Amino acid sequence: MTSASPSPQASRLLERLDAQIARDPESLDASCARAERACYLARQGHIDAAGIELDALRLRYESRTHPAISVWLSLADGLVSHFTNMGGLARDKMRRAHALSAASRLMPLHALSAAWLAHMDDTRMDVDSMARHLSQALLLAHADHHAARSRGNLVAAQALHLAGRLDLAMPWYQRARAHANAEGDDATISAIMFNMASIRASNLRQVALTGQGNAMEGIYALMSADATSSFDVRIGASSAMPLMPLLRAQILSLQADAAGALAAYEAHLDGAHGLSRMHCANLAEQAWCRSQMGQHDAARADALAAEASVGSDTQLDDRAATHSRCAQVFAALGDTAQAQRHSELAAPLWNDYRALQQRVIDALSRLGPSGPL
Repeated sequence: MTSASPSPQASRLLERLDAQIARDPESLDASCARAERACYLARQGHIDAAGIELDALRLRYESRTHPAISVWLSLADGLVSHFTNMGGLARDKMRRAHALSAASRLMPLHALSAAWLAHMDDTRMDVDSMARHLSQALLLAHADHHAARSRGNLVAAQALHLAGRLDLAMPWYQRARAHANAEGDDATISAIMFNMASIRASNLRQVALTGQGNAMEGIYALMSADATSSFDVRIGASSAMPLMPLLRAQILSLQADAAGALAAYEAHLDGAHGLSRMHCANLAEQAWCRSQMGQHDAARADALAAEASVGSDTQLDDRAATHSRCAQVFAALGDTAQAQRHSELAAPLWNDYRALQQRVIDALSRLGPSGPL
């Protein structure tokens, strides 16, 4: 007889929102709580449930608009879009929430939308816009505005961590976690854990491919990924689940476990959705694994496909890593001309990426725990 899997633990944030809705279901406060609930569901990866909640709100307010509801709907729509495919539409919706909240003088929502715009800027590696929105969020958010402050602190933490300065990132991570705990926001705790794991893998990749960076990140990368998976199962989150197998595959590849990484890539890479920006780098890693396993024809095919998959939305470090791995693949195949070509393509990209990392450090060094110094 086997025991049943434990049910996900209840989120204190959801419990608070549900209690607020139950007290006066027809009130404006209850409607705002429903929108906030939809935001939480979207962040957990429960996109359909979030959409149902938002559709009901739109129907309810279609003939009697209210500024707060309009802002919440735009903000929630932005998060649904972001956690579906991370495309530009999400940022457009969040910018609308940001503009509407400013026009309506709804400063808590203005701070929250600014924090999420900073998050979206960070995913696009737009350093100047990220720093500007982050500064605004931290200046406007009161000390007990945990939602805006947890997100803002997390943005700064992950940007500094990705820039290779975990020492500078840790106070920001600690503040992000403290605000998330105060809010009872398990989705943000999950995001902190997942982002730390994925950034450790990214930094490990930079060390493996360039010889520069903090090699100690590799010791914790796989352990961090496994801890995130366990936590997400416990809280019933699914937003990171599609990403986790490929993150583990990348870490195994970087730790020279070509067989383990290849098994994971073959099982999950073709079915990955919403990861088009990273597909070229994952294909290049798979190509490297194949070259190490003696699958030379398949390795060449994957390397060629990886280069062809580099697109306008591919981030700078993923472009650099793709060419570095392709150079290693072609070197292993004895194709010195192709190896040299990819090495020459990778070198300036890594230089640009290191310059970007320094820009992040410089921009965020002007921010204290509550805003600009």
